[in-house]
Amino acid sequence: MSETDSLKNSLNVHDGHRERMRSRFRETDSFEGFSEHEVIEMLLFYVCPRRNTNVIAHELINKFGSIAGIIEAEYNELIKVKYITENAATFFKMIPKLMPVYYNSKNAGTIYDTSQKLIDLFEPYFVGLAHEVFRVAYFDNKLALIKHVALDSGDPSGTAVNIRKLVDIALRENAATVAIAHNHPKTSPEPSSGDINTTQQIIDTLRPLRIDFLDHIIVGEERTISLCDDAYIKFLNI
Repeated sequence: MSETDSLKNSLNVHDGHRERMRSRFRETDSFEGFSEHEVIEMLLFYVCPRRNTNVIAHELINKFGSIAGIIEAEYNELIKVKYITENAATFFKMIPKLMPVYYNSKNAGTIYDTSQKLIDLFEPYFVGLAHEVFRVAYFDNKLALIKHVALDSGDPSGTAVNIRKLVDIALRENAATVAIAHNHPKTSPEPSSGDINTTQQIIDTLRPLRIDFLDHIIVGEERTISLCDDAYIKFLNI
């Protein structure tokens, strides 16, 4: 059998396997019951159309440990894996970035008058991040979202906050209210003394400008908290 015939036979086998995987997904409309390598294998169907993606998926899991490890991996590390092309690596890096775009579209017109709505607003932006990022949301006097920005980022142990930049944007956007959020990668969302102090500094800076402070959301590895809902408000002079 020629190499070409062998490749054709291999592709026919893969096509049948791929259709069974797609049918399995369509039947449940979810990845429930799929192993992590099967999820990666199926995603790779769309960027590795002529390869055995089962083998590639196992290599990715072996190298990075989990789906989270793959998503969080550096681009240059991903393309070191055999058959992971620039397109495939870009595809994986796009996955977590799609989440906030989806939620922004879904939540257009939302009035952010509860902590849970704020959590739903902020959480998608921290998916897949291995370092701290500080984000700010600016609202009008009806608590409709005006602007949502990443203000600062740092290493996994923390990040400094540029309060002046936060205020400049608030004034430029004519914001009536501000909410802030940051993440604690790989750890609990319990606020540090630095988190409390930074929050108070922001409140004290906004007060003379007649800009209200709404909440500070902290996204941890397994759960998310609202400082205003979780009794931390007693430490703050709002």
